[in-house]
Amino acid sequence: MITFKALSIALSLLHGGSDALTVNQAVQIAIQNSYAVKNAQETVEDNEQKVREARGSFGPKLSTSYQYLRNGHESSGTIGGNTIVFTPLDMNTWTNSLTMPIDIAGVWKSNLKSAQAGVEASRNTKTASINDLKQNVRKAYLAVLRAKGLVDVAKQAVVNIVARVDQAQKQYDQGTIAKIDLTRLQAQKVSADSDVITAENSLQVSKQALNLALSRPIETEFDVSELDSTPMIDVAQDKLIAYGIENRPEALSLGNTIKALHAARAYAGQSLSPSLNLSITNQQNLDPVGLNPQRESNTTVLQLSVPIYDSGVARARMKQTDSTIHQTENNLDALKLSISQEVRTALTNMTNALARKKAAEEQNDLAKEVVRIARIRRDAGEGTVLEIIDAETTWVSAQNNLINSTYDYLSAFADLQRAVGTDDVETTIKQYQEEQRGKK
Repeated sequence: MITFKALSIALSLLHGGSDALTVNQAVQIAIQNSYAVKNAQETVEDNEQKVREARGSFGPKLSTSYQYLRNGHESSGTIGGNTIVFTPLDMNTWTNSLTMPIDIAGVWKSNLKSAQAGVEASRNTKTASINDLKQNVRKAYLAVLRAKGLVDVAKQAVVNIVARVDQAQKQYDQGTIAKIDLTRLQAQKVSADSDVITAENSLQVSKQALNLALSRPIETEFDVSELDSTPMIDVAQDKLIAYGIENRPEALSLGNTIKALHAARAYAGQSLSPSLNLSITNQQNLDPVGLNPQRESNTTVLQLSVPIYDSGVARARMKQTDSTIHQTENNLDALKLSISQEVRTALTNMTNALARKKAAEEQNDLAKEVVRIARIRRDAGEGTVLEIIDAETTWVSAQNNLINSTYDYLSAFADLQRAVGTDDVETTIKQYQEEQRGKK
């Protein structure tokens, strides 16, 4: 079992100003604006219409028609002194028909099941799009926080070096230090100023990347909130993998796609399936004339069709569907391997980042103490300017390492959230384990 605890930064709660963007707010904005999510929703709605189409295909259908017929001439004769019209000049006929297929072979029900499974698959695909989007937004958000932290370190380094330069200038004017010492500090300030510019530009690029992930104008100005909760993982690796394989939306989508294809296979062989159709027709002659004038007639037809040979069309269609089923099953097996690898990689990266963070904390404490001692030695006239420069440079590097390792861990945790397919990893997995024990 792998356990990760005790970090100082987290994923979701804030302690910054109320106007700052939180990670949860960023995720919600992204879901609302995402074109991929919108397209996925359109696919869901399209497949829902296919369900209605499939359901209506074996439902009753009512039609009405009107026919007007004008003959070239009227045909009539005399019988018993009475004039009888055999063929009138004008004929008006109104016909009402009710037709309904009777699904004796279950073909239409299979088509409905296929459409319904297709809807579920498209909903899973939408969830997968949201899952991917959350990962992208979280990592982009963390990149902004990382860049913001590096800017703060760079600016503090400038403040420190400016103080050293001012002090050195006074000492040089008093003749207590050499020109080279002042020059070294001035050169260090130029380098520190350059680091600030680089860090601020990186922050700006990170903000633009987050705006892109949120699908909003790239130039949108905003600030982000610091994070203060701690993601804690105390779940066995195999449990995480098992949950991901069973519950990742991509896996659920492929599973429902396979169900849809199995149902579609039966529909593909419909040309060899018997069919039964019921038809009821009401026909009204609006101007009844002739030897046997009949205003209305009703007919009922029950037609049974049994295909005998279709030149192999049904078998070919079923073979095509079988091939698609096998491909989808292969894709599902490949996805399961990928999920296993993604979970393992995320956990490994979290372990490595945590180790680097612990080392960076010790290095930062040591570097801070070295800087303090170097300044005391310099003020006492025992140390050198070069010693101070080296100490402060090492301290800046240690602070940067601490920031990078912290956000490396959080970034790896975001990868784990996507790999498993849930936001609250530990709570969800524990609930899943309880459900599994209940089934046994």
